[in-house]
Amino acid sequence: MTFENETVAVGAMSIVAVLIWSTIQIWKRIRAIDAQITKMQKEIDILQMHESRRLMMDLKTNSKVEGQKINPDNGPVETGDVVRLIKTPPTTPS
Repeated sequence: MTFENETVAVGAMSIVAVLIWSTIQIWKRIRAIDAQITKMQKEIDILQMHESRRLMMDLKTNSKVEGQKINPDNGPVETGDVVRLIKTPPTTPS
C-alpha cells in the first residue's frame, strides 16, 4: 500500500471510531433520561393518588346529600325510567 492509502484508511477508521463512540454516549444519555422520566412519572402517579384521596375525603366531609334508601324487601327500585335490583337473586336453586 502506498502512504496515501494508509493515511486514508487510518482517517476512515478514526472517523468510524468517533462515530461509534458518540453513538454509545448518546444511547447512555437517552437511558439516563428515560430512567429519570420513569422516576418522575412514578412520583406524579403517587401525588395524583394522594390528591384524589384528599379530594374524595373533602367531598365526603362536605357532602350534604343523603344516599338512596334501601328497601328492606330487596325488591326492585323504580327511579323514573330505570328499574334496578338492589340485591341480585341467588344463582343456585333453593
